[in-house]
Amino acid sequence: MELKELTKKEFDAYALNHPLGSFQQTSLWGRFMEGDKFYAYYVGAFSKEKIVGASLLLSYEYKKGKERIFYAPRGFLIDYKDENLLKEFTKAVRSFIIEKHGIFLKIDPYILLRDRNSNGDIIEGGVDNDFVKINLSHANFIKVVDRIQPRWLSRINLKNKTLKDIFNNFSSKARQIIRRNERFGFMVRELDFKNLDKFLDIIDKKSKKYHTIVPTKTFYEDLRNCFTDEYLHFKEVYFKREIVISNIDKEINQLLTVKARRIDSYHNSKMTEKYFIDKELEVKKELERLKSLKEFFSKCADEVSMGIYMFITLGNEVVLLDGGILDEYARFASSYTLHYEMIKYAIDHGYKYYNLYEIGDITDSNNRLNNSFKYKKNFGGEVVELVGEYDFIIDEKKTGLARRNFPKYLGVKTTFKYGYDFIKILKK
Repeated sequence: MELKELTKKEFDAYALNHPLGSFQQTSLWGRFMEGDKFYAYYVGAFSKEKIVGASLLLSYEYKKGKERIFYAPRGFLIDYKDENLLKEFTKAVRSFIIEKHGIFLKIDPYILLRDRNSNGDIIEGGVDNDFVKINLSHANFIKVVDRIQPRWLSRINLKNKTLKDIFNNFSSKARQIIRRNERFGFMVRELDFKNLDKFLDIIDKKSKKYHTIVPTKTFYEDLRNCFTDEYLHFKEVYFKREIVISNIDKEINQLLTVKARRIDSYHNSKMTEKYFIDKELEVKKELERLKSLKEFFSKCADEVSMGIYMFITLGNEVVLLDGGILDEYARFASSYTLHYEMIKYAIDHGYKYYNLYEIGDITDSNNRLNNSFKYKKNFGGEVVELVGEYDFIIDEKKTGLARRNFPKYLGVKTTFKYGYDFIKILKK
């Protein structure tokens, strides 16, 4: 096996078509992470002139002695079933890292541990990748506590599925909300990046509500500059007041028409008194609800943004990274509409997965993202439990120091403040 440095173009050609590929194993992510202390290397292993494995390696120089810590975000891109290949690739990467004054390597492969359903229950007879942990151990990797990247994700498999197939697998609650919002006339559009402050306002309010750390505006600007409008999208769910009011009026008129027909049928002895009264009470309640909604929307601006989400569309996946819905419009659950439109986009553009991203450790009774997990279950996807985070020791004497100095924000992950003010993430 021969390990070579690849050009960005060569690396992306391999990475974007690899079954374990992710946006964090691309030259775009490498460019994003580069800065004063970060440097991105792209390496590929060749056997008989054929590439058999590759990885983006981020290096971090944490002291004046030029010693470096290395990290393969969601890497390696390799067949983990082949223990010998994994060992040879790791050995070659180790030699490469040593040449670059590296003393430590961390990886967190983008490979699921076992198949689970939307509730997180292990699927009997499904994929079981426990062997990956064994092979990593045989290659001298050490399992450590996960802290850099989300290990538990919610993801919808779109392969060979139609939009109807996916929609029918939603919970009845999700289907009902989406249909109702369609009747109201809620819409989704691309947010012009010059209006980024609208997104930042939502993120800031979300941070104050859930006590999470948020990146600065520069973080998102850098992300956009690297991934460009082709791969980074800010999607906004919104409504126009007059359209919504008009649609509510249509629903009211339809109810009144049905009510009139029922009264006529009742007078012609075509239904029982009990049935008639029950239906009249139902209609009265629904009319009151619609009139209340009409009053609410009548007080709104001509056009209203209810929420904005940020997505990366690259390789195999459409990935939700951040965003939220404004509290004053939370009652309409318009995030369901936004996700439905993005799932439609993912299917139309041939993506294999729609990734709703992190849900926290569902086996942990203190999971702070449990409400997110409950919400995302409504889309009928699968719980993805990844194999987790592993360290490879190069210099044992300096391992403790390397771990203590390992950067905290190499991933895209919800980080809580734990009750005290925290300095915002600064991407330098």
